[in-house]
Amino acid sequence: MPSPLKNNSPSRALALTYRIVEDCMIASCNGESDCATCINTIYEPIFSQLEDSECTGLVIDKRGITCSREKKSLNLVVDTILRYKNRSPLRKMALVTSIAYTKDEEKLRDILFSKGLNIRLYSDLEEAIAWACAYP
Repeated sequence: MPSPLKNNSPSRALALTYRIVEDCMIASCNGESDCATCINTIYEPIFSQLEDSECTGLVIDKRGITCSREKKSLNLVVDTILRYKNRSPLRKMALVTSIAYTKDEEKLRDILFSKGLNIRLYSDLEEAIAWACAYP
């Protein structure tokens, strides 16, 4: 049974909601963003929640985000995720993304995978949740 967590988003432009299913945290994002906003409003709050949980799986549904066309800072996103990953029980991470942003997400996946994070990309939320909740 999912349990809702409160919205910790400090920005009105980008909204973030959480819920827990089994040992998996599912985060959904909506709004306009850029990499710096994603770090402050999505990744840091999500991984802060993971530090205090027993969740071993994470699904971030980014289909509701409209990315700005400014220069991407994927290395900053990677550094943020890896910094928090080492302080949580996270074993698997799934990103659910729209077709329009797949190339950036593929770069992010490749970098994180090469650094040891078991990460996959999905376009279907239910498939992502099933994978992230499955052991191991």
